Amino acid sequence: MPERPLRRLLQRHLEFDRLEDAPTPIHIIATDVLSGEELRLSRGDAVDAVMASAAIPAVFPPVDWENTKLMDGGVSNNAPITHAIELGADVIYVLPTGYACALDEAPRGALAMLLHAMSLLIQRRLIMEIELLKDEAKLIVLPPPCPMDVQPIDFGRAADLIARGLEDSRSFLDQLDVEAPAVPFTMHSPGPAPATIVNPSRISAV
Repeated sequence: MPERPLRRLLQRHLEFDRLEDAPTPIHIIATDVLSGEELRLSRGDAVDAVMASAAIPAVFPPVDWENTKLMDGGVSNNAPITHAIELGADVIYVLPTGYACALDEAPRGALAMLLHAMSLLIQRRLIMEIELLKDEAKLIVLPPPCPMDVQPIDFGRAADLIARGLEDSRSFLDQLDVEAPAVPFTMHSPGPAPATIVNPSRISAV
């Protein structure tokens, strides 16, 4: 898929040229194509950094960055809670992208199946990371869209998913009780996905 439309979109809407010029400190995770290392980008060209973080394998090409090539940060760390903790956060809001939990049949085609499998791996890693880090910070995990029958390769319903995510997040935050008992974050079946508060006695945005 050509990356030029995404680059033009970023150039049109980003209000700063370099990451270090952002009004609120911003840190972007990307993955070194050759080593698999996760890199935290805090300085440099903002458009290139976002393009690198969004360079989904087999969908967008890697991005050149300081004598290396970078791809989607989700390959190495889709929800970089550890980086937020390293940067000093003790309250962390996590907004999972979710996965297609309500498909009627398995995805067809190699690319569709690859991206679906990646979304499941990402969800599994997030579940394990939340469990491992629950004592390091207060984690508030917002509910991902569910039920969802949209495959990762389908960009035709992006506007609908964005609207659902915004509505669900606002509803959750309006009712948020940070002193509520911890709720385990798990894989989920079709139906409202659970929102999660982990370690309510002790969460920043990732």
